[in-house]
Amino acid sequence: MSDDHAQLNSWAAAHTALLVEGQSRLRDIIGTDNPEWELGVMTGLLTLNGCRLQCALLGSVDEVTNTWLWSWSDPGIDQKSIAVRRARPLLRFGVESGLPEFRQRSFSMAGVLDLGMTPGSTVALVACPQIMGGAIFSGLYPGGRLYVVVTDPRLSLEPPSAFTAPQFISGGLAYGLGHHRDIVTVYAGVHGLALEEAGRWMTITFEDETKLEIQFDAHDRIRHMHGVVPGQGLPIPAPATA
Repeated sequence: MSDDHAQLNSWAAAHTALLVEGQSRLRDIIGTDNPEWELGVMTGLLTLNGCRLQCALLGSVDEVTNTWLWSWSDPGIDQKSIAVRRARPLLRFGVESGLPEFRQRSFSMAGVLDLGMTPGSTVALVACPQIMGGAIFSGLYPGGRLYVVVTDPRLSLEPPSAFTAPQFISGGLAYGLGHHRDIVTVYAGVHGLALEEAGRWMTITFEDETKLEIQFDAHDRIRHMHGVVPGQGLPIPAPATA
């Protein structure tokens, strides 16, 4: 397999709005970006600053070889543990998505995109919504770093709306990776939101019936976003886009 990981990196770019949203909600729960942590592999509980959260253990990266190893291929981990069992649906995702990284027991991290949270977090980002996760976490251990998807329902209690989604989409755009249409499509799809396309416009309809209308330029870059209150046609202020 080539080490360029182009397909994986494109998937990650399309998931950046979800990354911004998920990490924001996790930070609201635990109160920091750098918590004290403890992982219970058998119980499937990740404790962050004293807050116990349901989780799935994805895998780890060896600091010497710079190689990813999936949790279900790690001989040092009890395969009956809850944290590993929660991650196992990713085996099917690997087949259905065609992403080679999800079909091999291990792979080199050379060429995997780093979004500022280490390249391993890029793998976790793509994996996260596939197992109903709300956020990702990584922690150092002697010889490497492990990666976890937080699956606790507390991260998904507040559904998005036209008031909140623009800040997460704008945050995704701020990474400067392109894929603007994909960012919107993936965000709407993961949240199960209705999405309509008409030329250079996309419209997302949220559970509270607010709508977010998004205009693209000739190069498929987001030019403008505005929300609409149901029945009133009133615009909702949205963050400016680059």
